Amino acid sequence: MKILKALSLTAVLFMFLTSFTASVGDSAHVGLWKGEDKGDMGYLELTSDGYATFEFQGEKMGGKSYYNDGVELAMTYEIDNKKTPAHIDFIMIDKSENSELGRLKGIIDMKSRDQLNLAIGFGGGSRPADFTVDALLFSRVK
Repeated sequence: MKILKALSLTAVLFMFLTSFTASVGDSAHVGLWKGEDKGDMGYLELTSDGYATFEFQGEKMGGKSYYNDGVELAMTYEIDNKKTPAHIDFIMIDKSENSELGRLKGIIDMKSRDQLNLAIGFGGGSRPADFTVDALLFSRVK
């Protein structure tokens, strides 16, 4: 009887803890994505350990380590699937001080396993409400 109670308690605890798991590392979002904006090709990589990298015109911004104006930075991301549409934040971190420098706030919609729609409020702007302005459709590369 004690074993049954212990198993029941473990199962309930497991369900409780996994209900609050963050979406970073969610296999639906993780991968290398290719998108096109006004004829320019760009890439977005979302890693299972929470890093994001943008690449446009051969220049990369983000990941575990990159430099901007001589400062070493990192870019992470957070996804909140409880919002509709889902919210995504790209977070710039100063690695020397391990402090947040800013966020790009966006929305994300998985159209399918191999396509995602992304809209970002650039320039410190507010989070877009929908995908009608400046939205990009990305296709999975891998």
